[in-house]
Amino acid sequence: MERWNFGANRKLMIAPSGTTVGGVLKKIMENLDKDDPSRPTVPLGHGDPSPFPCFRTAVLAEDAIVDAVRSAKFNSYPPTMVGLLPARR
Repeated sequence: MERWNFGANRKLMIAPSGTTVGGVLKKIMENLDKDDPSRPTVPLGHGDPSPFPCFRTAVLAEDAIVDAVRSAKFNSYPPTMVGLLPARR
């Protein structure tokens, strides 16, 4: 069996990084023009999309969920490893 010739860079693993997700987010937020009403911003990392009208579930997806619940075809655990075929489609 042939060995792969790559591995972890120990120096980078030990040295703390100066760049964090929070740091990048802070830098972006500091550089936004707060006096620009024509371009509202959506907060990055905001886990709940419900306050934003541009993030709505498609009616087709809602109808598919309602149809699946009403059919009673899926009132069980899915088969192991493969899941439900209609859901995978």
